Amino acid sequence: MPPTLPPPQVRWVMWAALTGSIFLYFILVRFGFITAPEPGTVEKPVSEGAISLPVILTAIGLVNAVASMAIRIVVKSVRDQQGRRVTPSWIFPAFVVALALAESPAVFGFVLGVQGEEPKSMMLLFGIALVAMLANNPASFFAKAGDDD
Repeated sequence: MPPTLPPPQVRWVMWAALTGSIFLYFILVRFGFITAPEPGTVEKPVSEGAISLPVILTAIGLVNAVASMAIRIVVKSVRDQQGRRVTPSWIFPAFVVALALAESPAVFGFVLGVQGEEPKSMMLLFGIALVAMLANNPASFFAKAGDDD
């Protein structure tokens, strides 16, 4: 029995809202709606051999983005005993988790922007989030009407 899914419009609205939030975070930080200290003016604790916050958040953001795209690949590879592609009953929760993971790099970029980090750090995270969100759009995640489900 195929799973009961929300209508495609609901899926697209969810995806568009989370994708739009990436642009909202960017606008808030980049155009000064959120006042952050100037880059380099905040004294950061220094310890020998320590990894900086931008490096840590970029690594976690990249892992989350890759994980979000891996969820889509797993969903698309579910097969029945005859080898036909089927829609798993957990596809919608997987979609929501993939969207959350895909948006997390943008949240990390926003945090870096609020903390006054260099723009290149946050721009990379916003870009990673946008690529992950575009890869996880509903059309690429869910089967089209008429596909073998």
